[in-house]
Amino acid sequence: MTLPLKLGLITMQGDGSVDTSAIRRDGNDRVPAIVQLGGYVYEVGSGQLTGPNGEATYLRAQSALVLDILAGHLGQLVSKDDLVQQVWPNTIVTDASLTQCIRDIRLALMDGDRQILMTVPKQGFRLFGSQVSAIEVQGHRTGLPAAMTQGPVIAPNAHLHPDIETVAPQLDPRDVMPTLAVLPFKSIASDAMDVFGFFLADEIARLLGMGQDVNVISRMSTGTLGGEPLGIADVHTRLNADFILSGVLAHHGNQVWVSLEFAETETGYVLWAERMQVPYDPTMPSTEGLDLVVANIRRAIMANEVRRVHSRPIGDLKLFSVLSGAVGLMHRLSPDDFKKAKGYLDLLHEKVPNHPAPLAWMARWHALKAIQGWADDPRRESESALEHTSRALDLDPNHTLALVCEGQVLVHLSHDLDTAEERYNQALANNPNDANGRSLRGMLRGFTDRGQNAKRDTERALHLTPLDPHRFMYLTLAAGASLAAEDYDRALALTKQSLRLNRAHMSARRMLPVAYFGSGDHDAAQKAADELLTLQPDFRVSEWQRSSPSAEFQNGQRFAEVLRSLGVPN
Repeated sequence: MTLPLKLGLITMQGDGSVDTSAIRRDGNDRVPAIVQLGGYVYEVGSGQLTGPNGEATYLRAQSALVLDILAGHLGQLVSKDDLVQQVWPNTIVTDASLTQCIRDIRLALMDGDRQILMTVPKQGFRLFGSQVSAIEVQGHRTGLPAAMTQGPVIAPNAHLHPDIETVAPQLDPRDVMPTLAVLPFKSIASDAMDVFGFFLADEIARLLGMGQDVNVISRMSTGTLGGEPLGIADVHTRLNADFILSGVLAHHGNQVWVSLEFAETETGYVLWAERMQVPYDPTMPSTEGLDLVVANIRRAIMANEVRRVHSRPIGDLKLFSVLSGAVGLMHRLSPDDFKKAKGYLDLLHEKVPNHPAPLAWMARWHALKAIQGWADDPRRESESALEHTSRALDLDPNHTLALVCEGQVLVHLSHDLDTAEERYNQALANNPNDANGRSLRGMLRGFTDRGQNAKRDTERALHLTPLDPHRFMYLTLAAGASLAAEDYDRALALTKQSLRLNRAHMSARRMLPVAYFGSGDHDAAQKAADELLTLQPDFRVSEWQRSSPSAEFQNGQRFAEVLRSLGVPN
């Protein structure tokens, strides 16, 4: 049994929810005051924050306690020291912890111009609002919360397309943690040094991602910014990251000087900076000192120690560069590029036969070949994929990519869902920030009628991949999870966004009529079904059921029935 965790005046339950009903001020059991904060209503002491449309808004435990303290001193200056002492008693924390809480509150109140929660430089904070009666706010609430959102549902994301707005992730409150982006380190001299900088940044991100207490933006997203001269504010907007680590390299003989800077993106305040020297050997690049970098970053954003699991990096920069290129070619989903990726992976395995990474990527290559319908014999590709994952896991039983890939094969090609979920669970225990594994586990949970659990995984994967070149896939998987949860409006928004990014993505095309139908727009559902058959005239519901892992579950049966009702041939 999981016991509640006491955090100051707030109790965090074993399932991650926050219980503030036990809060008392000055030892009195008085009725909580109700304050109006812009378009929101907050009950001091109860922790209940309600939006303009009656929806409840949730905050992390520490952020909820900060809001409660400020609301209890409406209009008054509350010092940083007082807040830290009350929220983190007997604990040493940095300013970043309080900064994150303030940011959470501003997002929840939609206070982008800081008119409700004002910072008094070098002193503290003031919360502005007005006290109202319970009668005045009757009707403001419509009942239980319909969704768990942090911030607006629609947010700009310029990289995708200049005229496309991005559907923002809806994080479970337990997943609302500080979000960190590690940009590829840049060289002031040569392209070879840029590869080394990418390698170092990737290793730091990998080590950080193995903790349970921080969201780390995926390398596929941060890699898209590698060649752009961006300011901290740009990174904050485009990656939705709270913190950023950047670096510059200078090469001197057989040594490399690395200048690192770790900053809070909302204010641009530098929390930690360091200049370190590392040996340079292209055939065996050193990662000496990276553990200390990671420790300093963790110390800057949170106080507790976290578990980390170590695995070996590719030990040659040229091979590391080849691996990055192969992965990029593989995921373009062009048959020609896909074949080239296989050649690069074969070369890598020949050069480092006892390293698990090339084997794991080779397994993913075979799995994708079958899943994309490019294989003459899908069973043979499945067997090849499992052979490669088995060899990779013999070398490293905790290799995240190998575990995730094996899970994917077991789901789609073997339909062994129980074993697949074990693989996903093990991978995410090793690396909670593996976006691919998290989205695929979410999809599996959606297949098996666990919609809310599916949404939690896929929405967090969305949060970790804001600039991923294949974000349309993450959006589609999140849409499938929302369909499983019968949240059809959310599924519709996600599916539309996926199709804006890739209009030929057939999984999203199949979901669109079902999402429209569930949301009540039957005319649009019929039109979407007709478009599906125009693009894929040989599509048959019965064939889909034979290949779908969800066919035997309520979610899959509901999906098939809707398509049949819209005239899709059986």
